[in-house]
Amino acid sequence: MSEAILDWKEALTRVLNKRDLYIRLLKKFMETEQDSTARITSALQSGDIEAASRMAHTVKGTAANLGAKALAAAALELEMALKGGADTTLPLKHFDGALTDTLVEISAFMAG
Repeated sequence: MSEAILDWKEALTRVLNKRDLYIRLLKKFMETEQDSTARITSALQSGDIEAASRMAHTVKGTAANLGAKALAAAALELEMALKGGADTTLPLKHFDGALTDTLVEISAFMAG
């Protein structure tokens, strides 16, 4: 497991080392955010930059709280591109890759 993707040790300290609570939070994250890339892409295609930015912002905060450092950084990159009116092709690709890596790491953590 990679701490750059999921720093679960740091994240556990945020929940007072309550592993069961952390696992519940990870499961909720997987349920609610696994399709984030598709939802952001859909918002972009319909021209709703504000909604896309809000979604990226939400993922950024949640990922940071869960110790998903690479995803938080990718979500920040995407959010800044959206707010700055920049081309989002590369930031969205980074976001999608980081999301996939994070979901894999979460699954591995919960299985272990």
